[in-house]
Amino acid sequence: MLTPYSNRLQGFFIRLKWYCLDSLKGRLIALSLGFSLTLLWILVFLSTSFQQQKFSEVLFDQQFASVRRLAADIAGELQGRVDMLTVSAARIPDKLSTRVLDDHLSQLVTLHQAFTSGIIVIGLDGRVMADYPAMPGRRGMDVGERDYFQNVVKTGKPAIATLVTARSLQRPTLVITVPVRDHAGTVRAVLAGAIDLSAPNFFGLVFERKMAGKGQFYVTSPHNHLVLASTDPARVLTAAPAPGQHAVYDRFVAGFEGSTSARNTEGIATLFSASSIPMTNWLVTATYPAEVAFQPVTAMRHYLIAMAAILTLLAVCVAHWMTRRLLAPLDEANQAMQRMTHDMASLVPLTVKDKGEIGGIIHHFNALVEDRHRSKAALNVSEQRLRSLFEYAPDAIYVCNRSCVAYANAAALQLFGADSPDQVVGHSLLDRVHPDSQAAAQERILLIIEARETVAPVEVKLQRMDGTAVYARISAMPFDYENEPVALAFARDITDRKLAEQALRESEERFRCLVALSSEWYWEHDKDLVVTSVAGWKAIKNGKIPEHGIGENSWKIEGIWKDEPSWRVQRATVEARRPFKDFEYERAEPGPDGSVVWYSISGEPMFDEDGIYKGYRGTGKDITERKLAEEALRQSRARIRDLAAHQSTIKETERKRIARDLHDELGQTLLAIRLDATTLTEQTAAAHPEFHRSARLMLEHIDTAMTSVKTIINDLRPFVLDLGLLAAMEWQVHEFESMSGIPCDLEVDDEDSYRHLDASHSTALFRVLQESLTNITRHAKARQVSIAIRTEEGQLEMTIADDGIGIAQNQRRKKQAFGLVGIEERIKAIGGTFAVDSAPGKGTRLRFSIPLPVSIEAPC
Repeated sequence: MLTPYSNRLQGFFIRLKWYCLDSLKGRLIALSLGFSLTLLWILVFLSTSFQQQKFSEVLFDQQFASVRRLAADIAGELQGRVDMLTVSAARIPDKLSTRVLDDHLSQLVTLHQAFTSGIIVIGLDGRVMADYPAMPGRRGMDVGERDYFQNVVKTGKPAIATLVTARSLQRPTLVITVPVRDHAGTVRAVLAGAIDLSAPNFFGLVFERKMAGKGQFYVTSPHNHLVLASTDPARVLTAAPAPGQHAVYDRFVAGFEGSTSARNTEGIATLFSASSIPMTNWLVTATYPAEVAFQPVTAMRHYLIAMAAILTLLAVCVAHWMTRRLLAPLDEANQAMQRMTHDMASLVPLTVKDKGEIGGIIHHFNALVEDRHRSKAALNVSEQRLRSLFEYAPDAIYVCNRSCVAYANAAALQLFGADSPDQVVGHSLLDRVHPDSQAAAQERILLIIEARETVAPVEVKLQRMDGTAVYARISAMPFDYENEPVALAFARDITDRKLAEQALRESEERFRCLVALSSEWYWEHDKDLVVTSVAGWKAIKNGKIPEHGIGENSWKIEGIWKDEPSWRVQRATVEARRPFKDFEYERAEPGPDGSVVWYSISGEPMFDEDGIYKGYRGTGKDITERKLAEEALRQSRARIRDLAAHQSTIKETERKRIARDLHDELGQTLLAIRLDATTLTEQTAAAHPEFHRSARLMLEHIDTAMTSVKTIINDLRPFVLDLGLLAAMEWQVHEFESMSGIPCDLEVDDEDSYRHLDASHSTALFRVLQESLTNITRHAKARQVSIAIRTEEGQLEMTIADDGIGIAQNQRRKKQAFGLVGIEERIKAIGGTFAVDSAPGKGTRLRFSIPLPVSIEAPC
C-alpha cells in the first residue's frame, strides 16, 4: 500500500533536484533568494548588535554621570568642611591658652556637628593644645610627625590627611587641618577636625542613592585598601580588592575614569564606572549586572529573530510561485537556441516577447549574432596590426620552417645584410648561419618545430650577405604561421658587445703586463678572505718569494701580526665592505734573519651586476726603505732637538754667568766710581764751579752706564727670575707695556702651583713669553694682549692672544722666520706641545702645554 506514495515521493525529490541543481533557473532563484535572506538575517543581527552597542553607550554614560555627580557631592561635602574650619580658624582668639581655647572650641556648634570625632588646636611645636570634646590622652599628644600637621605648616594651606584609624574607636577617621594665622598672616597654630567616616552623617548621601536591579555604589580608599561606604551595607568598612585581584579596579586605581565592562570577582558580567576625588584620592565606583542592563535588548533581539523567520518562510513560498510565471519565456528561448546550435546557417535572431530581463537576454543574443560577423573582420585588422608591430620592431624577428625562412622583418634584413626580403625569404636559414654554428642551429630548429619546445636564448655567430661575421643573441619559440608549425625567433645584434668584451680581455692582458713591470703588485681575494690572485709579486721581490699566499686566508699568512689595533680597525673596514687606501703593515719574512719588511696596500670591494659582494681587489708596494728613512729622520730630528735643548741650556748658563759677572764686577766698580764722583761734586760745588760742572756731567755719564749695565743684565737674565716664574712674567708684562704702550692682561688661576717648577721649565716658559711679546711688538700691530695661565689635568696651559693683523701661512713658512720655530723647539724640549691659531686680520693665538710634576698638579 505504501508503493504509490513512495513513487510519488521519489518523483518529487527528482524534480526538486533538477529544479535546484540541474536547472539554471532553479539555481538563480536559489541564489537570489539565498542572497536576499542572508542580507535579511545579517540585517537582523547587525541591527540587534548596533542596538546593544548604542544601549551600552547610553548605559555607560548614565552610570558614569551618576558616579561623577556622587564624586562631586562628596568633594563638595569635604570642601564645605574645609571652609567651615577656615572661617572658624580666623575667629580663634589671639591668646592661645588652653582655657581660652577650650571655651572657644565649645562654642563652635557647627563644627561639633560637622566633625563627629572632635576638633583640636595644635601648636607649632606639634602638640595638641586644646580639644573638643575632651578625650583622655589626646591633649598634649605629639602629632608633629603627622602629614596633616606638616603639610599645613610647610605650605600654609588647608590639607586633608590620608585616612587614619583612631586608636580609641578603631574606626576610619578623616582629619582636615587649616592654618591659624595672626593679624600679619603668619601661621601661629593649626586647627584640625576629625570625621568618623563610619558615621551616617557624612556618607548619608551615598546610602540614599539607589540603582535599579542589583546596581551598587562604592566609595573606596585605594591607599588604605578599604571600602568606606556602599549602598550594600555588607561591604562597608571591608577590604577593597588587592592589587592584581581585579584588573578593572587596578585600572581605576591607576587613574582611568570612565565606564567599561568586565566580569567581577564572582564571574558575573558587570558594567563598571569610576571617578576619583582628587582632594582625598578616594575612588567612587558603580557596578551594574550586564544581564539586568541588557534585558530589554535581549527581548528585542528575540522578537526580531522570530519576525525574520516568518518573513523567510513567506519569501520562499512567494518566490517559488513568482519564478514559475516570470521565467516561462526563458524556457522557450532556451529550447529555440538549442535547435539553432545544430546548424550554423540557421543562426538567426530570436523573437523578443518580453521587455524585462529575459527580453534583454534574447536581445543581447541577437546582438551576439551580429557581432560574430563583425569579429571576423576585426580579427583580420588585428592580424595586420601585429604584422606592422613585427615589421617596425627594433629587434630582428623572423619565422622559419623546416626548409626555409617564411618571414623576416626589416631589422632581420638589416641583421643579415639583405637589401630586400627576396634575398632572405624562401631561402634556407642555414645560409645565414656561420659554418661553425650550422649543425647546432639545425638541431634547435627541429627541436622547436617538432618537439614544440621553447629554446633558451643563445649567442650565435651569423654570416651576412657580404660574408662578414655578425654575432646575435637569439631566442625562439614554437608558433603557427599560415596553419603550419614554424619557429618564431627574436634576434638582437650583440656584435658591439662582443667587440667590447674582446677589447676588455686585451686591456686586462695589458694591465697584467704593466703590473708585472711596475713597482707595485696587484692582488685579489674572495668574500671568504682567501687570496685568489697576486700579480707582479715576483718582479718586486726579485724572485726570492713566489706568488705568496694564493689559496690562503689573508688573515692567516705567517709573519703578519694581526693583534695590533691598526689591524683590528682594518678588519672592521673590510667587514663593512668599505674601500681603504695606504694601509701599512709589517711582516717578518721567512728566513734565517727574520727581517721585518713594511708593505702598504690599498683596496676596494668587488660587487657583481646584482650588487652581491664578491671580495676585494687592490694594489700593494714595498715601503721598507721609506719606513727606514722615516725612522732615521725621526732619530735625526730628536738628536737635533736634544742638541738645541743642550745649547739652550748652555746659553742660559752663560747668560747667567755673564749677568752675575757684570753685576758683581762692573756693577760694583761703577758704584764705587759713582760714590767718588758724588764726593767730588759736593766738594767742588762752592770752590771750583768749573770742576763742579765737569763732576756733575761725569756723574750723569756714570748713571747712564749703570742703567745700561742693569738693562744688559736684565736682558741676559732678569734678576726677578730668581724670585719665581710668576714674578718674572709680571715684570716682563710690565716692561712690555712700558716700552710698547699696548695694554696686556695676565691671568693666573693658582699662583702657588708654579713656585716649585724647576729652573729649566721656568726659564723656558719665561723665554717663550719674552719671545712672543717681542714678536707682537715687531709685527702684530695689536691694540690689546691677553695672557692666561691655567693648570688642568696635570698640564700647564698658557695662552697668549692679540688682536693684531694675524699671520699668513706663507709668512710662517719663510726661511728667515725663526721666532715661532724657536718657541716650538723650546716647548718640545721640555716635553710640551705648541699650536698657533691665526688668520690675516683676525689676530693670533699661541697655545702652550707642558706636563707638570705630580706634586704640583692643579688642586681638585
